[in-house]
Amino acid sequence: MIDLDPREVIATRHATDGRFVIFSSAGVTVGWSLPFWGVIADTGSDGHGLLVRLDAMVACDGWTVPQLLGIVRARLVAERERSPDVTTEAALACLGSALDVYKDVPASGSSPVSFEPGDPASPYPWTVARCGPFALPLCPDPESRGEGITPEQLLIVLDQMLFEWSREAPYIRRVWTLRRAVKGALAAEVARVQATRAGSSAAGPSD
Repeated sequence: MIDLDPREVIATRHATDGRFVIFSSAGVTVGWSLPFWGVIADTGSDGHGLLVRLDAMVACDGWTVPQLLGIVRARLVAERERSPDVTTEAALACLGSALDVYKDVPASGSSPVSFEPGDPASPYPWTVARCGPFALPLCPDPESRGEGITPEQLLIVLDQMLFEWSREAPYIRRVWTLRRAVKGALAAEVARVQATRAGSSAAGPSD
């Protein structure tokens, strides 16, 4: 487990299955746009740390809001191809609305995100998102039970980032557009996972 000073914990949130997401102020300097820089996500049996920032114009490194939005969207596109569902479509619609906010925003300094296979047993074509030196190992299964960060956790990270941003800049309209879209995607993803797990339980073990 990653060492964490409890005095630096800004917030702790939990996914619907109990997995935690911890936001830490470690490394935050004066003038930083968020009260946290580091995030630790419960991956099922351990924790994975990631650095986050609002956009690529910030001097410090880390995953940006549009990058994280794109990763969740790419995972849910893969889920739609695996098993089309109204909740997946609802989440994708919300994520599309969020990404539309960045259509006219320059991506200067932002490295491209690539995707690569990880768990060979996964029904998805990729389970790792990578950008420069950073990698995000995503949960490999549709029920979000396996080892890795779940889409719900990434949406929780985004929701917390946008919540803090809205407190710092309540006059910026696009922040509120992003918040509404991410909250909608989060609710839809929770519903998708719950329905997928219920369907799996009803089907029972296969022979």
